[in-house]
Amino acid sequence: MVKSIVGKYANFRRNQFSGTKDNKTMRKYLLLSLAAIVGAALQAAPDLGIASYNKDAPVDVQADSFQSLANGWVSASGNVIIRQSDAQVTADRVRINRETGEVVAEGNVVLIREGQVATHSDRISYNFKTGEGLAPNLDVQSEQFRVISGPSKRDAYGFFHLEDGLITTCTNDPSCLHYAVTARTGEFKPGEYVRLHNAVVRFMDTPVFWYPNFRRSLVDHFGWRFQPGYESDWGAYLLSTYKMQLFDLGGETHDSINSYTHGDYRTERGWAAGEDVTWKLGELYQHGTYGYISGYYLSDDDPMNEDYDRFQDRDVAEDSRYRVKLRNDTYLTPADYLTFRTTYYSDSYVMQDFFEDEYKDYIIPESYASYTHNGLYTSYGATVNHRVNKFYQNVNRTPELWLDSNLIELGESGIYYQTANSGAFLEYEYADYDTTNRVPASYDTLRVDTKHQFDMPLKVDFVSLVPRVSWRGTYYSETRSSHKQPYVTAAGTNGVKTVWTEEGADMRSLFEIGAEASFKAYGFYDGASNTVYRHVVEPYADWSLIPEPNLRPKDLYHFDAIDSLDKGHSVRLGVRQLVQRKNADGAISKILDLDLYGIYYFEDQNDESGMKYYGADCVWYVTDDIKIDTDARYNAFDDEFDHIDFWMSLWQGDRWEVAGECYYIPDDTTLLRGDIRCNLSQSWAVGLYTRYDAEESRCEQISGYMQYSLDCISFRFRSAYEPSYTRDDGTEREAKLKFSFNAWLRAFTPSRYERRLHDGYWDD
Repeated sequence: MVKSIVGKYANFRRNQFSGTKDNKTMRKYLLLSLAAIVGAALQAAPDLGIASYNKDAPVDVQADSFQSLANGWVSASGNVIIRQSDAQVTADRVRINRETGEVVAEGNVVLIREGQVATHSDRISYNFKTGEGLAPNLDVQSEQFRVISGPSKRDAYGFFHLEDGLITTCTNDPSCLHYAVTARTGEFKPGEYVRLHNAVVRFMDTPVFWYPNFRRSLVDHFGWRFQPGYESDWGAYLLSTYKMQLFDLGGETHDSINSYTHGDYRTERGWAAGEDVTWKLGELYQHGTYGYISGYYLSDDDPMNEDYDRFQDRDVAEDSRYRVKLRNDTYLTPADYLTFRTTYYSDSYVMQDFFEDEYKDYIIPESYASYTHNGLYTSYGATVNHRVNKFYQNVNRTPELWLDSNLIELGESGIYYQTANSGAFLEYEYADYDTTNRVPASYDTLRVDTKHQFDMPLKVDFVSLVPRVSWRGTYYSETRSSHKQPYVTAAGTNGVKTVWTEEGADMRSLFEIGAEASFKAYGFYDGASNTVYRHVVEPYADWSLIPEPNLRPKDLYHFDAIDSLDKGHSVRLGVRQLVQRKNADGAISKILDLDLYGIYYFEDQNDESGMKYYGADCVWYVTDDIKIDTDARYNAFDDEFDHIDFWMSLWQGDRWEVAGECYYIPDDTTLLRGDIRCNLSQSWAVGLYTRYDAEESRCEQISGYMQYSLDCISFRFRSAYEPSYTRDDGTEREAKLKFSFNAWLRAFTPSRYERRLHDGYWDD
């Protein structure tokens, strides 16, 4: 039992001694003695997981009394404190023999260095000449872990050989730990690892698992992870992952190459296995490299069930299914960034079937390699983007080169210049599912785009005026033209269709003349408790005239926004407002950031005029516990909103959070979402989430969780329900039900459980 192993070491309390006054001569002699022992002892600090220290730093010794003993021994007693640099040893009594090198510290012994390992014991005997030592018990805090043992012996290499040892992250008294891994024998290298022989995992003092040889890193969270659950499309399942360190590369950033081995079973879908290899070399933004390669294979027992979201014009999923994924990010210098992404799937359904979280983030994964240099005055880079899964559409860029410059003043003229340039071989490929359906032919072009702009900031009284002029030239190796062609339908009636014809190379010239005028007005207001409020109001007008270019969007193949540029004559009128609060301690926080605007077209690309857009972009902290984030734009020409994204969150410290969102795009999406999370006590928490599609008048999902937390472990039970609905083709999709169970060490809480709703995170 845990209690039987560690109960006799549970009371590590400090006893106070009342000693005599310091004897200055004895104190001086003892200081010299203790300086030698502390210096020698702390030289072993790297073996204790402590970084190097200044061994020449002065040693300060405090105690209630000092005494010289026979045979070369000296002692200090009563509230002994020994400090050197940022290391400290405290004990009730200390005895030192300079001739033999023996040191005996007794009574509430604590050896600690700031931010590093803390060693607790009733008694430590140590020989600073040989590096060996003994302790009747240990209680060591190393990183997030706590190692407790009975009699232990420290060898000259810094290893502790343990008896009746255990490891845990629990903060309770050793006699009542929530969980621990225990063993009769083992070894411990502070700051590195613990190894226990014939180890037993205990929860609430009850054995739940056995390891013949248990090794636990004290640097990272290695070991097993299990997630049991149930899902309608999967059946009951158990997902398991074992994380281990392949190579410890050391260094200040704990560089390493790690492995995640997956073994999963789903009763309705069968077995699956995978392997991830991750690497972390240095700090990412300081010449560091992070990345991983992942492979996952499924032997799917039911890949084409008629109740799944399958479509007749798409590919067929076979029994053997897989995903291969590679990612790497490298900062060659603080200004030079290199990234690589690619994912290969066996079929177009793998991601939505087994990697739903990824599917929600991006339906179509990209494969690309990119290099970026961000300089003081210029930025440049190169990108290669190419489709690797033919059942996804993609714009291939093989390659794309770009060069931009920031605003640069031309001499002392007051005129500023900036440029943006890119060139790419572009190819648009349509999704190909290897079916009998006709796939449109891909199209491609060489496109070279260059933009040059000149700004001349002026100050006219209190008004800031920035006139500008720019020219944008875009070369296309292929263009197109269209004409109407009559034809006879299958029913024998006459019709008219648009026929596209390829044209040769051409260059589009796009000129712009514009100016932005604005001014700022400030107001300061005193609040309670020496709080000062600052209100900034900035009315502005941004005028732009772009004459009709020689090539219109209909004359070009479309790859991105550059190909949609067209004529226009407009002015954007608006007012920006910023409200800030400065507290008595000098901290500044934002209360309101609001931009209200309207865009008036003298002539748009369709030769229409009038006030076309009204918009609002707002972040408002209504109180310290209420936040509203709104982005909306109304199209007066079409008499409808282009989009609405309204998001509001309320919270009260760590007790509860509520958030709701309305996201609207006409004729496409009207999505309503709500999330509630509440900490009922220090131990219990609950959450509820719902998502409703108003466009289709159906509830997409209702989910919730219940969480119970100890000081060291959290347990979460989560369920989700997706009601049945009728698909566009008239078939019925049955309701889906999901259950899952998660448990984790709170010292290693997954980041998805730490994020807050008012930071804009949704736990889908």
